[in-house]
Amino acid sequence: MKNKSGAVRSDTYERLKKAIIKGKYAPGELVQISEFARDLGVSRTPVREALSTLERDFLVDLIDGRGAIIRPINIDEIRNINQLREIVDGLAARLSAKLMPNGVIQDLRSRFEPMLSNPEMAETEIHSQLSHKLHKAITDSCGNWVVQAQWRHLDIAFSRIKLKGWEIWRDSAEKREISMRRLHEHMEIIDALEKRDPERAEIAARNHIVRATEDVLKFMVNPYQ
Repeated sequence: MKNKSGAVRSDTYERLKKAIIKGKYAPGELVQISEFARDLGVSRTPVREALSTLERDFLVDLIDGRGAIIRPINIDEIRNINQLREIVDGLAARLSAKLMPNGVIQDLRSRFEPMLSNPEMAETEIHSQLSHKLHKAITDSCGNWVVQAQWRHLDIAFSRIKLKGWEIWRDSAEKREISMRRLHEHMEIIDALEKRDPERAEIAARNHIVRATEDVLKFMVNPYQ
């Protein structure tokens, strides 16, 4: 029975998280627990438990046990989340520069390097997936469970921001330029990890988040560039 209830809790959380990230519920919308439960076909109990976790993921704000407000996607929200992500990603990179296995570093290099001579590939979802793989590998190797836990929550929040950013700039004239710049930033991080240089790895990781934030904010202000 416990295993079954645990599976329901986990499934409810995953389905609700995916629905919020994909925009089923509008940012700023107050959604009652009963509405979530009806949409998912579950009781209110797993919904309450899922919402508690989603609040730690920076996706909702709980309202007196009645429901939750879907957190906004605006300039302040993006800036606030990414300011913390800059710190967490930077620290993870600093720690991983001494701890990441050589095999993992070489695997990352072998996946990113082909895009240097293939700009079109750098513009695709493949690059986005590899970017996530790099950041996750860094966090997994950092040896600090607190950093890892915080990164997981931020990664979920950032996935919604990333989706919004992609919707805005995927048809931009600057798409290739931005994609190639991000690729070179990724290579800077990999180079620092390979050289076992903690300071350089932290700086490269933090600068990467800062520039990514600037890109998203710029296109939110003027989406038709």
